[in-house]
Amino acid sequence: MFTTILVAIDSGPQHAHVLALAASLATPHTRLHLLCVLDPAFALADDAPPADRTEYVAADDQHHQAVQLLTTALDQLRERGIDGVASHPAGEPAQVLCDYARQHDCDLIVIGHRHLSRMERLFERSVGQWTIDHAPCPVLVEVRDAVP
Repeated sequence: MFTTILVAIDSGPQHAHVLALAASLATPHTRLHLLCVLDPAFALADDAPPADRTEYVAADDQHHQAVQLLTTALDQLRERGIDGVASHPAGEPAQVLCDYARQHDCDLIVIGHRHLSRMERLFERSVGQWTIDHAPCPVLVEVRDAVP
């Protein structure tokens, strides 16, 4: 049914559920695009010089964690015989997700949900809500919390 699924993962407690949900929808003809969006204030290019990595430790840590998370997720997919690619662009997460989905003709976006309180929603933009409102394709939201 779906041939190109965009899967938004991060280091949050739901990422295993989000990945499992997306994998459960995959067929032999499906390709999963894993995306871990980096905070642009701490983003380093893949080819950043060693001096930048030494000077900007937080940025290097964020980059390393994203690469490790995506590598582990791709390995899990490959063990199940699922084709996937991974990317870790920097930017506003919801905007990056929607732009990526458009550029790669994604059939579906799979995201998690942080369950923001009413007060938190007043001060913090909901990535999930913005994605649902602006996505070029259906959005499937995983609502389960972390794996017990």
